[in-house]
Amino acid sequence: MDTFKKLKAAREHLVLLPGLRTYKDFDIAIEIGYHEKIGKPLSLKELLLLETGSPATVRRHLNKLVKDGMVIKSAAQNDQRVVQFSLSPKGHESFKTCYLQLQRVLSDLQDD
Repeated sequence: MDTFKKLKAAREHLVLLPGLRTYKDFDIAIEIGYHEKIGKPLSLKELLLLETGSPATVRRHLNKLVKDGMVIKSAAQNDQRVVQFSLSPKGHESFKTCYLQLQRVLSDLQDD
């Protein structure tokens, strides 16, 4: 039972991050950050193909993430008609904090 309390607490840390209000925000931002890190920034179409949600849901969450300063929306270098998304410095810092918090929680779980 104690393990599940800790897992629930770990999950709650995810939505405590500034600029992330829902798990869907977290999922979308993680995909953006991951693809940015491997050198392939995501366009809206590519993000939709990852099936992180319906097109309307993804657009709504993306607009909120951009407005809250977690994600940056910019034109692609090779085609100005294509919009790409990347994490902002605020987004990177939030995920670094999240990662450290999750490491602590996972360490606590291993002690059980």
